[in-house]
Amino acid sequence: MNLREKIFSADDITKELVEVPEWGVTVELRSMTANERAGMTEKASRGGGEKIDIKLMYALTLIASVYDPESGLPLFTDQDKESILSKNGAVVERLATKAMGVSGLSEKAVEEATARFHQES
Repeated sequence: MNLREKIFSADDITKELVEVPEWGVTVELRSMTANERAGMTEKASRGGGEKIDIKLMYALTLIASVYDPESGLPLFTDQDKESILSKNGAVVERLATKAMGVSGLSEKAVEEATARFHQES
């Protein structure tokens, strides 16, 4: 196997089980692919500028990162954005922050996004 084949065949998606006591469930968080991260960032950008719609970013992060640990299937779809945002904000923020961390988004970026969310709320 050459180097290119080795890279593309590597299973580099991080998976972590996370208990959500408020919902009485355990979910699997998976790191986002480069395509999912770029898409989430692009969709959450307001007007193509530097300002990020934090609420949308949280929902999109959960849609891309939360899986059923038994079936291995994604739990949420794009149609679930509003339903996700209607749940306990602390729970959604905690899961989204953890999912962003699993996806390699820097802790500083996560902290800045969270701070902006609290300023805008």
